[in-house]
Amino acid sequence: MKKQKIVIITSRFPFPLDKGDKLRIYHQIKYISKYHNIYLIALNTEGKITQHSFKQLEQYCKEIHVIELSLIVRMINIFKSILTYEPLQVGYFYSKNAHRKIEAIIHEIKPDWCYGQLIRTAKYIYNYENNIIDYMDAFSKGIERRIKNFPKYIQPIIKYESKIVQDFEKKVFNHFKKHSIITSNDRQYIQHTNSNNITIIPNGVDTHYFAPRYNVAKKYDIVFVGNMNYPPNIEAARYICEEIVPIIKRKHKKCKVLIGGTNPNKKIKKMSNKDVKISGWVEDIRTIYASGKIFVAPMFIGTGLQNKLLEAMAMGIPCITTELANNALRANSSQIIIANNNTEFANACIDILKNNDKANSLRENGLKFVKENYDWNLINHKLTSMFK
Repeated sequence: MKKQKIVIITSRFPFPLDKGDKLRIYHQIKYISKYHNIYLIALNTEGKITQHSFKQLEQYCKEIHVIELSLIVRMINIFKSILTYEPLQVGYFYSKNAHRKIEAIIHEIKPDWCYGQLIRTAKYIYNYENNIIDYMDAFSKGIERRIKNFPKYIQPIIKYESKIVQDFEKKVFNHFKKHSIITSNDRQYIQHTNSNNITIIPNGVDTHYFAPRYNVAKKYDIVFVGNMNYPPNIEAARYICEEIVPIIKRKHKKCKVLIGGTNPNKKIKKMSNKDVKISGWVEDIRTIYASGKIFVAPMFIGTGLQNKLLEAMAMGIPCITTELANNALRANSSQIIIANNNTEFANACIDILKNNDKANSLRENGLKFVKENYDWNLINHKLTSMFK
């Protein structure tokens, strides 16, 4: 196979791996670079990028270009997006100056393909013939599911934004030669007549890195991880601490919880007590997974495939989640437990805590399921075939 030049545009620098979009594109770059030449253009709104982060990408990329988007520029362009009926998050990541820089870089490289991650980057590569957009999730549906979590006086604004995003997702389709998305569930929410042509490229997991640690002491009954400034994760953590744990304590007498992940906001920090630890960012997230007897993910809002579930199952941790989250994962009852209310979650936790055979069965079946269906090498082989 002839090596092609591929320009990849991201809305964030793909390291550290503290958010789902970074994790996805990092592993895609790592795999695609085996067969093609990667030229990364990363927008940056998150402050200084460390040399360590650069080095993680330099080993896979021919060139790395970082384009800074200042706060003033972002605020101005959010205002412009309101006037032009475009999603706020598209406006937040778009500027004409950045567009000119990207055009100049692309003109110099003369790539065979341009690959944009998320609708945030779509406008930068609208006009190139060989272009691919990775929707990742149906953002409009994710926003719609979160409307009720906002104060009532803000809900009409969020509903309006959901409609704008939905229209933009449809509009974007016509500007790209190829399209990808994480799940078939999300694909059905892209309101385009040809949405069935969108290629399903799931998220995956590095099953060598995330592997069982059977000799580690299990200090916590329940663990949960994620970007703890992201609304679906905030709600999940609250639900564990306020809805599930009190029932477990009434029936099982004790329950220790560890909530881990980057950027815990004030709501999350307030949950900390003698039975609930809020770790914040940790250098090695595997230490959190390994310290738990059960991984609980009460995801009632949000879209896409939960990386956290893949990682927990790969580490041999029995998992409990909602039907909504499992619709994307597609595991069966021998591989994961489904619960849809606080009583079901609590009873499932108690059952696993009291029944070693049940825990071991879930552990083994979940691990096998992830290895056979979600290893990054297996998934990214399909992605590489899109660059033809």
